[in-house]
Amino acid sequence: MQTSNPLPNTASQTMQTVAIEVTNEHRAEVQRRAYSLPVTIGRGGTCDIQLDPDNRAISRVHVEIVEEGGRTILYNRASNANATRVERRGLQPGERVELHPGYSIGVFDYTLKLLEPARIGIAVADRHDLTVSKEFHLVPGSAIIAYESPGGLVVEAAASLSEVKTEGLGGNLTVLFYYDGDEPTFAILANPAQEQVLLDRGLIRQNALYLRPFDTIEFGTTRIEVLNVGQASIVCDNPGCRVVNAVDAGSHCRLCGTPLNIGGPTLRQRRI
Repeated sequence: MQTSNPLPNTASQTMQTVAIEVTNEHRAEVQRRAYSLPVTIGRGGTCDIQLDPDNRAISRVHVEIVEEGGRTILYNRASNANATRVERRGLQPGERVELHPGYSIGVFDYTLKLLEPARIGIAVADRHDLTVSKEFHLVPGSAIIAYESPGGLVVEAAASLSEVKTEGLGGNLTVLFYYDGDEPTFAILANPAQEQVLLDRGLIRQNALYLRPFDTIEFGTTRIEVLNVGQASIVCDNPGCRVVNAVDAGSHCRLCGTPLNIGGPTLRQRRI
């Protein structure tokens, strides 16, 4: 099984992405990966997801998943009836079906499942002035890697964990965001002794941990904020804190206790 069509780099792009789990039932092989739409699936070598190239019962382009008006649509391009199944129902040639997270698509020995869309956003900012340089959606099956280089911090998105390359990074600080099963996860792959990595201003003492919305990770001059996709956030006005908080009128900062001045002149709000 071969794949292509990588995930777009930033969340600011409007192209819809989907996460698909592909299971070869005969070989008991499972792969998760994120794709930008449209996605083609079949035995042909140009498909984004190439199934068994030797199985002539699978069409060169068997199905195509596209975005139409904000909906995810499967277009059955197989020429034989019932050669494609959605939720165990056989499709007719040319039939179109709307897909939802959790739906399964059956093509002979393969089961393809649409995973839940991105719930977590990753915003990379300057630690001191909070200027955001990059924003990403963390889609199940994808990964985001950040590492130090002579030219500064490099942050890249990969459509799958298998595409993350760590060769040549040496002892430079390297961190990774990915899904461990259904849990968004942060891992420190390399960390020089002199470099401290902080979570909500506390020193991280383990190599991997699960992420929660509004977590704030800091190292060097970099600050990484974890947000719910589409949810507004605010920044604490206390100059010694300034962590990300959920918008909740009348609340106090979850770390330092400073009242959150909702709607105040110095309030910073952002959606990812």
